[in-house]
Amino acid sequence: MPKNKCVRVGYGTVSQIHETKMLECNVETVAIVEVDEQKRFQAQQEGFTVFSSCQEAAKLNPTFWDICVSTNQHLSVIQSILDSAPQANIFIEKPICLFSEIPALRRTLLNFEGKITVNENYASSTIKNMVQTIAFNELQIHPEKIVVEFTKNRELDFARGRFIDRELGSLGYEGSHMVTLVSEMLEDYVPYRILENKFSDLIFKGSDQLLENQGSAYVRYKSLSQVEIELYTSLAGTIKYKHPLFCIEDIPHDDLNSKYRFIAVYGTNYHNDKYCVVGFFEPINSFKRCQGAVYVTLNNKVERIVAPLRDDTMLLHFQQTLKYFQGVAENPYSVEKSIKIVEILNSFTDEMRFSKSLHSLV
Repeated sequence: MPKNKCVRVGYGTVSQIHETKMLECNVETVAIVEVDEQKRFQAQQEGFTVFSSCQEAAKLNPTFWDICVSTNQHLSVIQSILDSAPQANIFIEKPICLFSEIPALRRTLLNFEGKITVNENYASSTIKNMVQTIAFNELQIHPEKIVVEFTKNRELDFARGRFIDRELGSLGYEGSHMVTLVSEMLEDYVPYRILENKFSDLIFKGSDQLLENQGSAYVRYKSLSQVEIELYTSLAGTIKYKHPLFCIEDIPHDDLNSKYRFIAVYGTNYHNDKYCVVGFFEPINSFKRCQGAVYVTLNNKVERIVAPLRDDTMLLHFQQTLKYFQGVAENPYSVEKSIKIVEILNSFTDEMRFSKSLHSLV
């Protein structure tokens, strides 16, 4: 089989993660498209052919394009690619676009004849699949509550110029992953009634610099079937749900490696036994990278532990994506799925900002 050839748009941190994983999938990066002079120089120093526009790179006729720029540039990059390669295969980072750009994105893709998929890698997670299998196939529990937490300290990332999502605030980074995981567990994952939501600001350690709505986000809502959903993310490293076995302490600002990410499904079986199935995503202290864990509690006592469990979500999702581009698998994460996630996140954001503005008037 001929090697897949990729043109990558953007050369930041995410781009370099993609390069590592794609090498494992026998993908050759034939060019980088980058407009930032410093990043262009870095890519050239690392041996890549570099262009300043998609039009220039299109002459290489890649197998697919890998879009790794900030969310607010996604739409314009898609449009640039399609101007030169209307039947292109496109792999794009989540979220697919800004909420305000959804109508323009749909118009852009209206007559699109290529293939486009979103890098929502947690949709391909082994941990996610294990939680589903244990909770619903083996234990056959009726879900009553689902909790997801994705916490990391991003203060230094912001200080170094990381993209700041002004539309979705702190939900713009991990919110897509969290809602995706809920959607995989629950068919009616769309909020029926929002019960509580909060934004907090981020204040840099040792300074007075404040980033509004970038500290943390907490959302509690009910689905149509009355399952309660709790979503929490902290960009200041503050842990909220301290599950036993694999919990860590709050993450300090100078710790760039630690993360605390899990999904927990609570429910009862036909005998009214109370179960909780928790899936912890990597990295986990004392485990190797790409190893996660699952444990089950019965009536608040740990009954089973499955660990360590191999879960390279990025690699798994790339493999599914390549099969999709080759025509031998379904789209691992469609544009419409990703648009629905953006719409849900925006509904949370509207509620949060409204609540915060009312609070400021008191």
